[in-house]
Amino acid sequence: MSSSANKKSANRKTAEEAIRFLNKHMLEPIPLNYSFAYLYLTGVSGSLRKAVDEMTDGGFRLGQREVDELMGSTTETAGTNAPGGFDAQQSFLRDQARSFADLTAQTLRDAGAFNRDLSAGAANMADGGDLAAVVHAMIQRTGEIERKLEETCKETEKLRQDLEAARDDASRDGLTNLLNRRTFDAKIAATGEDASRVTVAFCDIDHFKSINDRFGHAVGDRVLKAVANILSESLSPHIVARYGGEEFVALFTDVDVETAYDLIETARETVADKHFRVRGTDDPLGQVSFSAGIATTRTDPKQALLEADQALYEAKNSGRNRTIRHQKLAAAA
Repeated sequence: MSSSANKKSANRKTAEEAIRFLNKHMLEPIPLNYSFAYLYLTGVSGSLRKAVDEMTDGGFRLGQREVDELMGSTTETAGTNAPGGFDAQQSFLRDQARSFADLTAQTLRDAGAFNRDLSAGAANMADGGDLAAVVHAMIQRTGEIERKLEETCKETEKLRQDLEAARDDASRDGLTNLLNRRTFDAKIAATGEDASRVTVAFCDIDHFKSINDRFGHAVGDRVLKAVANILSESLSPHIVARYGGEEFVALFTDVDVETAYDLIETARETVADKHFRVRGTDDPLGQVSFSAGIATTRTDPKQALLEADQALYEAKNSGRNRTIRHQKLAAAA
């Protein structure tokens, strides 16, 4: 099948899913609501998807008022928050930079005009002009400049906040709010320069496909969020990221491997002991667990990443729901 045909098929599937989404929430199939469904289903706006997931957690339906409010807050930055939406992110940053340049240029023009007014006023007084009138004109002109500068400062601060929010959103996974893979890879590439020891752990949810198949993707998403929260809390303050699908990765710097291993084990046991249930029906989900692989290095963080992945593969093949250290570590222990 050609790429064009694949794209059409994907678009048709998204359109069908959007209609089902609107029907589920009893929303009218108007353009605004369809656009809302499209943004949510495709993950183009990570912040919108996160907000919707939080609002509907527990089986609650969205109303038109919530959609209107969410779309109002998303319109200006739609497309900038999705993990991997790098082209949209760059476009957004370019637009913000142009806005900032326009504000700066206008301020400089106003300052130049003010200087010319001052020179003209001084010349007028030198020629015997009315001092009171000149002073009054200067006061008015100064007030105008102050108001414009204040507006510029406010707009500049808004642009700064928008840029910071966009940068943070671009670094995070839209579903779990953990760091995304691109950001994690950048961090691990930089750690070798400063850290004396780097330990990496891969964690992969066991039998996750069967959870999606039996209970649906909405339940699967809630499981991902729950595991992400446990990992984030158990491993804090160390870095945790969603590496893709049901796979997470953790980065430990300047701690001994035993400490890192114990932290991963604590998280694994917490997940395995948690009683997951399906919201709405309260049916038990069954045990949810993850397998983990761990590796450490003093010289090559990227190699440790590969070795941790190998150890994870071994944990899966050894029965799952366990943490395996890379054989190099086991031999040294």
